[in-house]
Amino acid sequence: MLEIKGENQGEILEVTTEGTATQDDLQKFEEGLKTKKLQEDPVNILFIFKNIDGNTPKAMLEGWKIVTHLKSIKKSAIVADETFVGLNEKIEKLIPGVEIKQYPLEELEAARGWLK
Repeated sequence: MLEIKGENQGEILEVTTEGTATQDDLQKFEEGLKTKKLQEDPVNILFIFKNIDGNTPKAMLEGWKIVTHLKSIKKSAIVADETFVGLNEKIEKLIPGVEIKQYPLEELEAARGWLK
């Protein structure tokens, strides 16, 4: 399941994912990011991950299409529970130029503050 909030200008784009990400979820994310990019560039994004079970194979393929939008992202905060594996240096190197910070779920407001 994927939920997107903050698509209006001046709002932080918030993407909440729970369970397994599907191809439809990633298409929904891509559309939300495109809409946000039309209003402001660069974009700050807050990802909230809960009860992550992984991605379907089709979702992983869909995810590679989003790579073309990465240059429009300035900062990204990841707020997650213990089911999210977390970031490592290899993943961060795939996204050059994007500032990324990870927070536990109880620090959601701190993540929002950092993105503003």
